[in-house]
Amino acid sequence: MINRCVNSYINLYQSRHFSKNINKAIYNLCKHNKELLSLDKIGKSVQGTPILSITMGEGRTKILIQGTHHAREAITAILILDQVNYLLKLYKMDKSINYMSINKLLKYVTFVFVPLVNPDGADLVLNGGKFISPKYKYEPYLKEELFPRWKANIRGVDLNRNYPTKYPDDDSVTSPQYQLYKGPYYFSETETYALKCLTEKYLFDGTISYHSSGEVIFYQYNQLDMQRDLEIASEISKETGYELEEENPPVTGSGYKDWFIENYEKPALTIEISSYVGEQKVPVENYREIFERNKNVPIVFAQEVFYRVI
Repeated sequence: MINRCVNSYINLYQSRHFSKNINKAIYNLCKHNKELLSLDKIGKSVQGTPILSITMGEGRTKILIQGTHHAREAITAILILDQVNYLLKLYKMDKSINYMSINKLLKYVTFVFVPLVNPDGADLVLNGGKFISPKYKYEPYLKEELFPRWKANIRGVDLNRNYPTKYPDDDSVTSPQYQLYKGPYYFSETETYALKCLTEKYLFDGTISYHSSGEVIFYQYNQLDMQRDLEIASEISKETGYELEEENPPVTGSGYKDWFIENYEKPALTIEISSYVGEQKVPVENYREIFERNKNVPIVFAQEVFYRVI
């Protein structure tokens, strides 16, 4: 138990086939809560693993919470599943956060959760080379010693460098690697294309991209309404205790947050959830504090977006 309100999915972090077990957990969670949750397949990974979304709520304000763009940051998938489960518990207990009941919030807000954007990469980090398809097994960039450090998808494309923005990422990495290669062209990967289509379908009013290392919040990308987005990010900073990262104009772009802000002029955050751990997965021992800091983030973010975004 993470706390008395919610059972955690943290055991899946150490399971034999991570993406398969995450998707099974998503299916089961939606199956047992059909009155509150709906399940969609928004796309598939390069190796054909379904990329699943969970939708909750029926409101006009639409919020996206997504994680695991980067392979070694798969603990964000656990966090998002636990956040969904926590929201369910609060709803069923008729609880309130910031003087608004969750029941009322879900009449104003529609949440879309995508826990596992990069299933192939997550499996590579957590399960080694067991689940590499024959098509990619002998690719020269797939070096076993790099698997624990892996950020990219199975094609060696860093998914959070695969979005078109005014300030693109640097071009110093020109071929598939464990990180930083932006791909042959923007939206070249099935995973980023799935997020693009989902975003165009819902036209979200605000988004959160969960990443794993640094305990900071990024919110800037030369947006017009900087004050609005600063105020929203500041509330999330208060909730989590994470510092705001000031970076305007941005040094680089091509991440989902950057693309979303540039194209939709709506608030988007990148939240780094753990203390800095370097080029490796987040240790499971860090998770209890991560969950406690982030369990209310979807709720607080949705409330702020509902009140501030017209």
